[in-house]
Amino acid sequence: MTCKVIVQKNTFLESLTIVGRAVNPHAHLPILANILLCKNAGQLQLSATNLTLGISVWMDARMEGEPGLTLPARTLTDVVNALVEPEIEFSANGKPEAALQCGKYKGVVKGEEASEFPLMAEHDVSDGISVDANAFKEMGQRVVFAASLDDTRPVLTGVQMTIEGQTLSMVATDGFRLALGEMELVGTYAKQQMLIPASSLKEVLRILGSTRPGRIILFRPAVGNQVVLRCENIQIVSQLMDEKFPDYRAILPKSHKTRTVLATADLLKACKQASIIARDGSNIVYFYLTPPPSEQAEAKGRVRLKAEADQTGASEIELDATIEGQELEIAFNVKFLQEGLEAISTKNVVIETNAHNTPAIIRSTGEEENLYVLMPMHMDGK
Repeated sequence: MTCKVIVQKNTFLESLTIVGRAVNPHAHLPILANILLCKNAGQLQLSATNLTLGISVWMDARMEGEPGLTLPARTLTDVVNALVEPEIEFSANGKPEAALQCGKYKGVVKGEEASEFPLMAEHDVSDGISVDANAFKEMGQRVVFAASLDDTRPVLTGVQMTIEGQTLSMVATDGFRLALGEMELVGTYAKQQMLIPASSLKEVLRILGSTRPGRIILFRPAVGNQVVLRCENIQIVSQLMDEKFPDYRAILPKSHKTRTVLATADLLKACKQASIIARDGSNIVYFYLTPPPSEQAEAKGRVRLKAEADQTGASEIELDATIEGQELEIAFNVKFLQEGLEAISTKNVVIETNAHNTPAIIRSTGEEENLYVLMPMHMDGK
């Protein structure tokens, strides 16, 4: 069956880039390296899936007939990216291939039959939960980096998303640190929890960052273990994990003995400086938290960062800070601390600690709903 499709080059390229985030060029099924092109509700629909994550985009196009074929994502995207004229025409004559024409360019991209492509269901999300897309993106970015990259404990490679009452929360942990974020919802909802692969959530956040929609709709289909996220002309479907997420609230410190407040940028800079030596010493940086003498209430406290490595050398950095409570020596993995600080957007950061061998809470000032919990490193002689 012959068909002809005319699209705007820039819009087509943007759509290919978005759905391409779900493409797995190394999958055991060759068809998963392809993008499905078909007609849906008068628009051109592009879809891709890696069987865990599926993405569909709908875009305007002038169509005669109905395209129904799959084309290799990398080849098609590279060809379109190299074209310079504003309009692209591609046609198919029943074979699993498309003839492309743009200005003086003519070419053919070979693919596979659409019937070989996994079924991509379209979901009615009218009963879903509408949330502010930017707030969702920012919360996700504060949390997702803490998920584990180690598949030996699959549950820790996911992010637990909880909807309860008027709150949407996310939490991720790799066993050494934990990140928790919350945001307010418009409306009140019954409790539901879902464990979404961190890899899927990262792609969702990248799409939200590049497209910047105003709202995103979260929908949990009644059939299948999936979550659907819909924003404007984009549908993202992720499989959910069947694992049971650990009871993380049991490890959250309920109080603190030392509270340190200092400039986020200064501490982040100091961590980067200390990491140069620390990277040859298991990334360990020692922190010495010294409050001002009790008789000098107006004086500043001091935070001293010290890194040592037998083969490299040593470094020491001292920062002014507001410190309340007890003096403390504690050691952290500086790479983990740095990643937590990079997720903080406020001028100052709060560090709440109890002992050298108990978790520390790190958060933005004035943001109780966003926490970063970091386990300390072992200190020699302690």
